[in-house]
Amino acid sequence: MSGLIDKIKDVSKDALGTFVVLDEDEEQGDQTAPAPPRAAGGSVPAAGAAPAAAGAASPSAAAMPPAEVDPEFVAQLKASVDACPSKALPQFRALYDALAAVGDPATRTQLALSAAQASHGIGAAQVAGAIDDRLKILVGEKGAFEQAVKEETDQSVGAKQALIEKTRAEITKKIEEIKALEGKAAELEKGVAEARQAIDANAARFAASYAVVESELAAERARLAPFITPPAK
Repeated sequence: MSGLIDKIKDVSKDALGTFVVLDEDEEQGDQTAPAPPRAAGGSVPAAGAAPAAAGAASPSAAAMPPAEVDPEFVAQLKASVDACPSKALPQFRALYDALAAVGDPATRTQLALSAAQASHGIGAAQVAGAIDDRLKILVGEKGAFEQAVKEETDQSVGAKQALIEKTRAEITKKIEEIKALEGKAAELEKGVAEARQAIDANAARFAASYAVVESELAAERARLAPFITPPAK
């Protein structure tokens, strides 16, 4: 799971790497400092004026394209489920793969189960149980990833959003510095949008990757279903 969490942190850091942060001395500096040059025409926005320029410069979140399966996510998820101590599934898989010449999946499954019973003493129920154990691991990986997404969003987006609001407050106090402050606020908004988009895209790729692994396990489980004897009541 650490590899999945590290990846989402990396994309967040990349997206937020261009942030312009106000120095404390600059934020709390002398209010009598020389003002930057006025815009053409000599006009300066009045106190309390709505900072429309930054709003116009803020990038809108682009529509998310269909998520692509991330090979790295798939590999890490498979590595996590393959760490399951139950050996019934890999033993069955090895026998199933060895019967590739058998065209009918049901026949191939039955032959593999018969061979597994003869060579390892395991039946369909044990193989299905091993798949169920791996599905539980997969669900745990999903929960850990979603928690990491939430924490990274709170840290990367929430903290920067608070800084945006602080910058907006400074704009109303420093009329003579409005141009410089608006540029910094716009840069922060851009970074937040990029961070959120990067996190959302990464989460979408994880969901698509998760679906691939889950589908593979579910398909194997479905093939075994006809051969599982219901527990005695």
